[in-house]
Amino acid sequence: MIKLNGIFYALALLPCTAFATVGGPQTVEFLGYEAKAQKVYLLKHYQDGRGRLPQLYYYQFKNTPQPEKLIQVNSLYINPKTQKIDYDQDSRKFDQEILKIKKRLQPLQPIHQENIKIQIVNKTTSKEKSYFDPSTYIARYTYRYQLKMNHHQSQMQQAVDYGQGLSISQAYKIPQQQKIVVAIKYLGIPFESGYSIEDAVLLSAKK
Repeated sequence: MIKLNGIFYALALLPCTAFATVGGPQTVEFLGYEAKAQKVYLLKHYQDGRGRLPQLYYYQFKNTPQPEKLIQVNSLYINPKTQKIDYDQDSRKFDQEILKIKKRLQPLQPIHQENIKIQIVNKTTSKEKSYFDPSTYIARYTYRYQLKMNHHQSQMQQAVDYGQGLSISQAYKIPQQQKIVVAIKYLGIPFESGYSIEDAVLLSAKK
């Protein structure tokens, strides 16, 4: 029984897209720019049947050699009873903390998405078993790509797509910075009828 309980616990920690009774997309919400700390905050929303809390991230531009690195925030998810990270706890305290952060932020400036180019560096096609029928296979496309706009460009990115290709769903200029932040959208979850994923990508001025 102990061994079985351990297996069930391990399964519970796996990504919700694999076990949720109702799937859903993953979307990005850009919250804004904190001038004093030179940070851009964003939330990753998981819109499936699990109902977990969104994940908070930020880009750090001050005194860092890797401004393009997306930093995950864990401190807001500590359950006071267990002292462990808990994405399924009541959202009220989390919402209060997010509101405090938002009050420090400047809004990002929307820009025309059509001015940003998605440069596909490499596209690999493979197959994997269908969720509905394991005896059949679906196409799986792995992209390596880079975003470019005038004198800005991103680092090399990767995405796994199941048929719709890559598109730009959001694009913003960051105040007081020579940087642009973009959301790339693709059909990244082959569960049920398929769901989209948005990934945040940072573009910096070319050196």
